[in-house]
Amino acid sequence: MKTVWITHEKREGSIQKSPCVAALGFFDGVHIGHQTVITKAKKIAVQRNLNLAVITFFPHPKEVLSDGAHSVRYLMPFTMRQEKLERLGVDILYVVRFNPMFAALSPQQFVKDYLLALHVKHVVAGFDFTYGCRGEGNMDTIKGHGRGQFDVTTVAKVNQADGKISSTRIREMLAVGKVGSIPEYLGSFYETKGRIHSVYPFGQSGGYLTAIVSIDRYFTLPKPGVYETEAMIDSQYHMFVSRIRPNDMSIVEVESEFLQELEQHKEICLKWIRRLHEIFDGQGDKMHEQHFAYRPN
Repeated sequence: MKTVWITHEKREGSIQKSPCVAALGFFDGVHIGHQTVITKAKKIAVQRNLNLAVITFFPHPKEVLSDGAHSVRYLMPFTMRQEKLERLGVDILYVVRFNPMFAALSPQQFVKDYLLALHVKHVVAGFDFTYGCRGEGNMDTIKGHGRGQFDVTTVAKVNQADGKISSTRIREMLAVGKVGSIPEYLGSFYETKGRIHSVYPFGQSGGYLTAIVSIDRYFTLPKPGVYETEAMIDSQYHMFVSRIRPNDMSIVEVESEFLQELEQHKEICLKWIRRLHEIFDGQGDKMHEQHFAYRPN
């Protein structure tokens, strides 16, 4: 997959000449709803023998439009989003730098400067996609703004039992610790990556170690508490107990007998499986035994 960054003021040098089918959206998390949009676009691209492009934006529009006052909690760093999009079969990823000049474009100018200039022959996006200044353009207006030069497919809302699948809904679930339900929305367990700062013995626990892990700032950690997590060591997944304390939401304390295999400063990827309980004062050295003594079906 080729990634092309576009700044509105200097966009001419970034334009590709080959026609494409384009999926439009922010795609933070690349959840099941996003995957539905991209899979539909891929099917059309194959049928028409065209490249599949994704046109996305960075940073999040809310950060720019609020002049930095609104801090967005991302589900994953942009590099991880790239990896997921590539696995879905995207050929070209266009990343538009969202800045005040881009935000001021009229809907018609956005279509002219990006969709037509990028030789888009078919647009695919979710039912709630908007574009142009103040989001005045939507999926009902986009074909008219294109003046018949591309086709449009609108992907309907993808629901779970309690509502629309969305990045916002996944953030809400993280905020209350409902990590066990996230695969129904994301398509997999939520993952975070971080770097190990130190590894030391866990009390009197006989072989168990604790690692202090600093999490990348573009992940959103779940609600403070104690969780069952998994991580891969030497090509095998191992179970861990991970603790997030309320006073530092960028640090995870990870406990396991397998931590001796990990080195300081090494990266670790944690899958968040289920919430075990709150953090209590005076937890004993044997708490890892309590965590795994009962596993509900």
